[in-house]
Amino acid sequence: MDTSSYSVPTMSVQLGQYQAAVEATLQEFNARHFTAGFWQKQADLWVQDAEAQQSVRSFMGWLRVAETMLPRVGEIEEFAQEIRAAGFKHVVVMGMGGSTMTPIVFKQAFEKSANGLPLLVLDTTNPGSVREIEEAVSLPETLFVVASKSGTTAEPLAFGDYFYARLKELKGERAGENFVAITDPGSKFVTQATAEGYRRIFLNFAEVGGRFSALSYFGLVPAALYGIDIYALLERAIAMMRACGSEGAVADNPGLMLGVALGVLAQQGRDKLTLVVPAGLTDLGLWLEQLVAESTGKEGKGILPVAGDPLGSPEVYGPDRVFVYVGYESQPDEDNRRKVAALQAAGHPVIAILLRDALDLGAEFFRWEVATAVASAVLQINPFDQPNVQAAKTATDQLMKVVVERGSLPQTSAPVLTENGLSYYASVAGSSAADVLRAFFQQAGSDNFLCIQAYLMETPALNAELDALRQLVQQRLHIATASGYGPRFLHSTGQYHKGGPNTGLFLQLTTDHAQDLPLPGRPYTFGTFQNAQAAGDLEALLSTGRRTLRVHLGSVGEEKGVAQLLRVVQDAL
Repeated sequence: MDTSSYSVPTMSVQLGQYQAAVEATLQEFNARHFTAGFWQKQADLWVQDAEAQQSVRSFMGWLRVAETMLPRVGEIEEFAQEIRAAGFKHVVVMGMGGSTMTPIVFKQAFEKSANGLPLLVLDTTNPGSVREIEEAVSLPETLFVVASKSGTTAEPLAFGDYFYARLKELKGERAGENFVAITDPGSKFVTQATAEGYRRIFLNFAEVGGRFSALSYFGLVPAALYGIDIYALLERAIAMMRACGSEGAVADNPGLMLGVALGVLAQQGRDKLTLVVPAGLTDLGLWLEQLVAESTGKEGKGILPVAGDPLGSPEVYGPDRVFVYVGYESQPDEDNRRKVAALQAAGHPVIAILLRDALDLGAEFFRWEVATAVASAVLQINPFDQPNVQAAKTATDQLMKVVVERGSLPQTSAPVLTENGLSYYASVAGSSAADVLRAFFQQAGSDNFLCIQAYLMETPALNAELDALRQLVQQRLHIATASGYGPRFLHSTGQYHKGGPNTGLFLQLTTDHAQDLPLPGRPYTFGTFQNAQAAGDLEALLSTGRRTLRVHLGSVGEEKGVAQLLRVVQDAL
């Protein structure tokens, strides 16, 4: 394969007063032959503990996975052709975290090609979202891709069991024809998928972690089914590999430059990586959130990716920001570019990356994977573990055991206040909802951030309300804001929330599930499962001393309840 005629997407780095510190670290890394050691999986570049070094070495298979996958393109494309020939009309990818983030980005960034199939992604236990998927497709004509690296992740197994039971009602013993598994060799899920007659099992690579799996079967199988040219994606990724030193010394390593800049800026307090993108790339933020937050957010350190933050004028931003613009060369995107220029002129560090077209995402996935690993080396942490993710899972598992034994979730502590149908659970108090919210937000420091954790059903209307809430807080308090739907974020930014610096204020939103769905073979529903995940996450946040406020919308309803909350926040601030 000849990639000599392909140049990687351009990147400009304007760091202002931080330029000298970044240059000094770059010189230090180059003097240590960092790039050569990086490609040799030299674990002491990150950590000095022997056990942690073994962990680093065992998860660096992503470095050359694009080269590994290139000879497998034919196999994947033949499978996609088989699916079309068999009469399938839709594809639903079901998973969590790294198993679904890349398909979400592909679906938004690419137009479905003429020979591709419509693609939907399910990565929430919200019963309304599960029902929405079910009603959007003809089940017998839908291919369900159950994606789970470990084969033990609770959510994709629940999704698979639900839709397998539905297909079994329709097709009997032939239900497995509608299912595909993507998992690691030796996982328990291989046994289950084999027993249930899955059409195909794609075995991924144990040494490629979930958040570094974009260029493996997890990203490429859905991409091929959607009709994307996966060979071209991999070609561009391999060109970026070479630019980053995969075949020997390079003069300017774009992954090293980006990673050192982000790491040094974080050390200097610029630890909020604020992503600015045009409309067709907003979901890239979901992918970056997981990659960067889960890799760097530990030991009280970390870089917080801020995606979907409404872009304002320079005065609303403190000295904790670095702005990264990712757009297209051929797309003017004038409003964003004008605002980014104003931020740069005001002294904020700005990094700009310009793609030629969406196929350049192959190169960008790899650039950002290298940069995240490099930034972790600057911070001297292991980018490939997630020590705090388990805390929320363990707490949820304990709650689910209670559900199995007693038939319902245990009662939580009493709210500090209930007003107009909304219940407020917090360590702060007040005589009105506005008082409680005022006391909660008064805890915010200048380098803090608000994280809205919505255990609700995602809709365009709800997204608009959450955006309005973020914009209000940003304008009034001048702090960064983030928003995520649970349980999706548990598999991405959740690690940073508990393991990163204690600078977050966490606003958790929960609801009753008026129209719930049963889970086959389990004595509980999707709604109970999601509520247990919310309670488990809250318990894990509290155990690490995080400042939390849970607002239960009860039977008020999700959109109506959040609209009501927004009005109270306006009064409080």
